[in-house]
Amino acid sequence: MRSKISGVGGVCLLIVFLLASVVYAEEETFICGVAQGYPPYQFVGADGTSTGLDVEVIRLVFEKMGRDLTVRQDNWDDIVAGLRLGKLDCIAGMEINERRNKFFDFTSPYYSRKGMIFVLADSFVHSFSELQWQVVTGDRDSYVEEFFREKGVHRHIRLYQTKSKEQSMEMLKQGKAVAAIAPKAVGVFLACKYDVDVRMIDVGDPGVPVGIAVAKGNRTLLMQMEAALNALVDEGALQEVLKRWQTP
Repeated sequence: MRSKISGVGGVCLLIVFLLASVVYAEEETFICGVAQGYPPYQFVGADGTSTGLDVEVIRLVFEKMGRDLTVRQDNWDDIVAGLRLGKLDCIAGMEINERRNKFFDFTSPYYSRKGMIFVLADSFVHSFSELQWQVVTGDRDSYVEEFFREKGVHRHIRLYQTKSKEQSMEMLKQGKAVAAIAPKAVGVFLACKYDVDVRMIDVGDPGVPVGIAVAKGNRTLLMQMEAALNALVDEGALQEVLKRWQTP
């Protein structure tokens, strides 16, 4: 009889431990990364807090999930590394492509971005072919950079990866770069902000889908966020955010 009581007691302790673990998991604060200097999608507002389209969306998603969220803002390369190293739970507003699919799982896309090459209005550059041997601020893993590789010109362009698109626009304005690669909305926003007269060179980007990224295999969090996004679409809340932030 004593052995049976001990056995039941052990099972009870195990159940208590598991229940405590469930409560802890439900109360866990999730950390989601966003970039710096990437308006109107992800940037630091006038009050010093993270703001932008993707920031609003991820906050709505976790509010719908009923979970606590901390938004961590840093330069893009550190944010991507943070998710791969397990320091972040997700990344808001990441462009989905074949290369990234090897390392991350994504929610369904909730909008798309069209990449452009920005040059000064009076620049000698009117085609991507005229960028050979010139300094161009890059946009890692973007359609435009992949386009350069497909055309065989990437080895002849001095691509410089900046910490933010704000730095890219500053370099363009100061003449430290001949061109800057950026999503259309980002480049237009920053050109207006810094009073830079620019032209856009279109290389035919059809629009790259954007979603929320999680570590490869994190299906539980992915499905929860997917359900929340679907609910926001059904309510019309997601469409309101997109309409407020997106440029024509």
